[in-house]
Amino acid sequence: MKSKKVRGDRLVLALISAFRTLVVELSKKGIIDQDEFVARLQQTAIAHRESGDPNDLADAIHALSVHLEDSAP
Repeated sequence: MKSKKVRGDRLVLALISAFRTLVVELSKKGIIDQDEFVARLQQTAIAHRESGDPNDLADAIHALSVHLEDSAP
């Protein structure tokens, strides 16, 4: 079966949703601490900003951390 092409923006949104689901499930099983993971992402965003953020990722990383924080069970 030939796979259907997915627009880039839809693929990114799907990946964010899948990533959130993975983090939530791993947290429920006690494999990771979701709050600690969110804090690490926020620290990573800060580190990107402090280094000049040449790839312009800090805001996206921070937004991902907020999405995960809002998804806490």
